[in-house]
Amino acid sequence: MRLVASLVVFSLAGCSGPTGPTPTSPASGAPASPRDAASARPSDARVAAAPPAGPPGIKVTLADVGLEAGSLDRSVDPCVDFYQFACGGWLAANDLPSDQARWARFTALDEKNKAAIKVLLEEAAKGIGATPPTRKLGDYYASCMDEAAIEQAGTSSIKALLDKTTKQKDARTWLSAMIELHKLGVWVVWSAQAFADLRESTTTVTYLDAAGLGLPARDYYVKSDFQDTLEAYRAHVARMLALAGTPEAKTAAAAADVLAIETELAKLTKTGVEQRDLAALYNPTDLKSLARQVKSVDWQRYFQGVGYQPSAKLVIATPSLFAALDKVRAKFKPAQWASYFTYHLVAHAAFQLPKRFGDEAFALQKVLTGVQQPPDRSRRCIEATQDALGELLGQLYATKYFPSTAKQQAAALVDALVRAMGDELVALDWMSEPTKQAAQAKLAKLVRMVGYPEKWRTYDFEVRRDDFAGNRMRSHAFETLRELGRSGKPVDRSGWRMNTYQVGALYDPTANHTVLPAGILQAPFFAHDRSIAANLGGIGMVVGHELTHGFDDQGSQFDGDGNQKTWWQPADAAQFAERGRCVAAQYATFEAAPKVFVNGELTLGENIADLGGVKLAFAAYHALRRDATRVYVADGFTEDQQFFLAVGQAACSKDRPAEVQRRLTVDRHAPPKFRVYGALRNLPEFAKAFSCPAGTPMNPTKTCSVW
Repeated sequence: MRLVASLVVFSLAGCSGPTGPTPTSPASGAPASPRDAASARPSDARVAAAPPAGPPGIKVTLADVGLEAGSLDRSVDPCVDFYQFACGGWLAANDLPSDQARWARFTALDEKNKAAIKVLLEEAAKGIGATPPTRKLGDYYASCMDEAAIEQAGTSSIKALLDKTTKQKDARTWLSAMIELHKLGVWVVWSAQAFADLRESTTTVTYLDAAGLGLPARDYYVKSDFQDTLEAYRAHVARMLALAGTPEAKTAAAAADVLAIETELAKLTKTGVEQRDLAALYNPTDLKSLARQVKSVDWQRYFQGVGYQPSAKLVIATPSLFAALDKVRAKFKPAQWASYFTYHLVAHAAFQLPKRFGDEAFALQKVLTGVQQPPDRSRRCIEATQDALGELLGQLYATKYFPSTAKQQAAALVDALVRAMGDELVALDWMSEPTKQAAQAKLAKLVRMVGYPEKWRTYDFEVRRDDFAGNRMRSHAFETLRELGRSGKPVDRSGWRMNTYQVGALYDPTANHTVLPAGILQAPFFAHDRSIAANLGGIGMVVGHELTHGFDDQGSQFDGDGNQKTWWQPADAAQFAERGRCVAAQYATFEAAPKVFVNGELTLGENIADLGGVKLAFAAYHALRRDATRVYVADGFTEDQQFFLAVGQAACSKDRPAEVQRRLTVDRHAPPKFRVYGALRNLPEFAKAFSCPAGTPMNPTKTCSVW
């Protein structure tokens, strides 16, 4: 169910970067380092902004403030292409690794975190510091790394499931296969998830949505642009079915059957833009009504088989699928459904099976993303362990790598951003007072979650050191039931939907909370020895982005308690919609590949969040530097310019052509270059900082502003 999860997650780019020098004591008579300001808690540090005019600042280097001179391309006019100016050196120095579809600052920081996690897992696998949690982590990781045992086990782990998927006879065996696959989170035909009720956010309800496509989105099946990809997918499905035991002479026909079913499902699946229409996703019903509509499914048997009791209220996100479900099931013969179920089973299980399955799964990724070789086994085993035991690993990571002082400093930065948002709401000239008051009330209820959870999740499933396939299946079954088991129960607003070591952030509109995990609280986003300007241009942009999500075109539909509820005066809502249309139209002019443009409607929420995020971060940085007595000029750049360099340098990124196409189809974020380009060209403070003449690309005649 994409309703909430796809709405909130921040993703751009990140990396580890240089830190400043040891500060010189002011008592020595030497000028203080920028670290003197940055290392204080931001809420206490009144070390303020560099004015555009005034006495010369203290001369330091970009490295002193936490920025990278080598990442710049000074041959480019920042008023023409600021992204190239900020990132050109980085782009020239960084090639795409052969196992990556995108290499970005985010990717590099994620790799750094994985290297740290690898040390923890290898120590745990060796029994170092043995406790029940570390033993569980060590055994899971060790079982994943034991390729010889995996090869020896063959397909024995899925034999019972293959018996269910391949032996299709009628509606009863069809549902039996569905149940067994859904228990493992293999969402064929439809998916089931539990989220807060959009209209009554204190209660968790069961959502049912369209699912079961092997390609990234419906467009791959219905648009001619993807014909070559579709043919490559057909060949991949045939090879995967052959590995699963389908006779060679029948694999081509079986693959055609899989594509026929998926194409039928794709036609009943919403487009990416349609999935952003929250009102259209909320279609409440109940079990009796659903049973009357979909007669070929024994819904009582289905829910009992998966193992949980759904909420009394069910929410259907894609009504067209369920309205047509009886006809879709009957349209295809049992043998065709057998091929469809079997393919999705082996595609899901490929990593736990012998290498030949993993190699074939990678062949599809190569087509979809352009990546040249698979990641090494250890990195995939780290990801598998993260997937299975995320918070257990997060607890170990936080203890080892994230001091409480970093959490306090980051929390103070979040507080500064919230204050900036409050000030911005007061100052808006297009919003009426009643709507402003409602917005302020929502902001006042925002819950800020920084670093790691206060309460850690437990994982009550067996982990055996010699059984990776079993471990993986048990973990998937446990997580599926844990989530679905929340149906009908009160919402736990303290729950995190990100792991501690993740490089990202989120805003959840139904809980009205932000999550800023420890994993992203590193350079070039954040460091205790970076300047205020660099930290606010990095992590401040991220936090401001998430805060703005509470007031973007989707978040603005929710009140402070997390209910989808109108709190806008009609004239204000109309003005807001008009400003959103300006943003969508502008981004639709950005050419991301030859004759291929950003989808302004698909990316609208993220673009509004970017525009608001950089504006709030800049305001917060100025507030924190308001009373400063020292101003720093780093390699000729003023503090305002340093702020914008931090925004740009956090976004440096390279994509393979196939990955560009995939992301333009499915990603609700614009490409990183255009996120920087779009956010800064609409901010007058940027043009002022770099003295950009009117009419230049970074200071256009027409700009857009929402918040």
